[in-house]
Amino acid sequence: MTDTTAPRERRRRNSLTEDEILDAAEAVAADGFAALTIRAVADALGASPMALYRYFATKDELVDALLDRVLGRFEFGDESGASGDPRADLDDFAHRHLALLLEHPWAVAALVAHPLPGPNAFPIGERALAILERAGITGDDAVALFSGILALNYGWASFAVSRDEPDAASSMARLFAATAPGLPRTAAVAAEMQRYGSEDHYDRVIARLLHTVG
Repeated sequence: MTDTTAPRERRRRNSLTEDEILDAAEAVAADGFAALTIRAVADALGASPMALYRYFATKDELVDALLDRVLGRFEFGDESGASGDPRADLDDFAHRHLALLLEHPWAVAALVAHPLPGPNAFPIGERALAILERAGITGDDAVALFSGILALNYGWASFAVSRDEPDAASSMARLFAATAPGLPRTAAVAAEMQRYGSEDHYDRVIARLLHTVG
């Protein structure tokens, strides 16, 4: 039997825009970052891979642009409305950063691997350093505390994402049922351990991390 299906028409190379490519790349990444390739994005756009190379010569360039786009969505709030309490401002900053990661779960591991994907990373750090400066924390101490917040948030976002996966809670419960009896301290907090990555646990941990600020 002869296949009469008309071939899919490819878009012309000069008909694409960078924003269209990044929109398609984000949609592909949201379904599984490992599947993000130039060809997958081109297929989503109905274009040839060569049409994308005009904008992004390699997959790494595409990934960096996509991650920089995510960081550009960081909600800074109103700097003029700083509370006057550096600890409260830094707590707000940390929560805003974590919220950005949780809104883009596919990007968490990629951002760990590409911590400075583009210029949008630097204003985020500048905001944190400004808050720390108001608290009298500068130089190496400021970098250490800022790095600690980022490390906590990337790790916490990874926990939260995995916790929200289907059957995560039941899998954790089965694991504890199988291993906790010989570990009395672990068995005593089995229920609490199943809440790893929760919002209230994060509130407690970030409060402890920031207790010396201000």
